[in-house]
Amino acid sequence: MESNQSDLLALLGIKVEDGKIELDTNKTKAFFQTLQTSVEEQAKKIEKGIEEGSLDLTKSVGIKVEDQKIELDLKKTKSFLEEIAQKAANFIETLNQEINKLNQKES
Repeated sequence: MESNQSDLLALLGIKVEDGKIELDTNKTKAFFQTLQTSVEEQAKKIEKGIEEGSLDLTKSVGIKVEDQKIELDLKKTKSFLEEIAQKAANFIETLNQEINKLNQKES
């Protein structure tokens, strides 16, 4: 398993060892609470920026709001969304691989 995938599983409280998956629900809960807080903070910043007409996410997402004008860089927005989708797919694939390994050991 790649290091970054192992790191993500560790952050989520998931340990795979000797054909067993161990879940530390405290770590999993803490991870998702931290993620929720981060997303909420970013959402508030975006909302405030839109209300004030001064939001600039052109580097990362391809969105810029100025007064009564909104600019969308569809290439950057598409790239951003593809990156998120790829990360989610990689995570799901890692879990599937570990589950398949466990199923093979049980057979």
